[in-house]
Amino acid sequence: MNISRKHVFAVLTAAVLVASIFGAGCISTLNPLPHEVMVRENVIAVDPEYVPSSLIMSLLLNPNGYETSLFDAIDEFLPRENPVIEVGAGLGVVSAYVNDRIFIKNEHIALEPNPYYTTLLKETKKINNLGTRFVQGAIYYESSLSPYVLAKNSDESSTAVYTSVYSSDSVTELQMEVQSLTLSEVIRDSSFVDKSNITLIVDAEGVFEDILDNEPALRDSVSVIFATVLDDAEIFDIKRKAEAAGYTLVNMPTADDGGLTTLVFKRV
Repeated sequence: MNISRKHVFAVLTAAVLVASIFGAGCISTLNPLPHEVMVRENVIAVDPEYVPSSLIMSLLLNPNGYETSLFDAIDEFLPRENPVIEVGAGLGVVSAYVNDRIFIKNEHIALEPNPYYTTLLKETKKINNLGTRFVQGAIYYESSLSPYVLAKNSDESSTAVYTSVYSSDSVTELQMEVQSLTLSEVIRDSSFVDKSNITLIVDAEGVFEDILDNEPALRDSVSVIFATVLDDAEIFDIKRKAEAAGYTLVNMPTADDGGLTTLVFKRV
């Protein structure tokens, strides 16, 4: 990134701070939010029409505070030589970070079911020259279409902001079906040179347990797994299932400030 673009981000950050102070909670009315934020040296597309203002503000004002548990685990355990399959790409923050670190940039597939993020992910890929192949779809094992619920919270001014927030606080829910894939199908259809030594990153609630329950040959393809958990009570069962599938936990799971815990497993 050149100096002028960095200056633009500095100015935008200052402008949002000023607006938040003097607007006295009227950010949604003034809508000074940018369409791009800098997170860990990558530019992430965040159109305020589709991304919650609270998430944009968080990324803008505290970019290194986003999912620190997962980033710390990636820094310590990511094998740079492995191809990567990522489930739950979101806005591509983790995707961009991972793609910067692996040796073969185009051996990286990232799935995200939210259709509103498709264009944003393409823009993030273009801006940062990523090799990641973003796929709009979900890991699901019961049918070719996966039920998917998007929720909109009452503090959003835009009529289009729907996110994958499964919360009783939401005032509007949008139910839809999205393309579903099994992990085996993603691996089979990939162009990975080595399909027996894949890194799997699962940042989507409940999906890793579905994979463990429905992929008996997981160990044949996946050698390293990063799985995020929001409920610490689930860790014991996930660890038990992963061990039964032929993996061992290699990190000391600790929740970050957002309550996210990352488990790292390696094939035994």
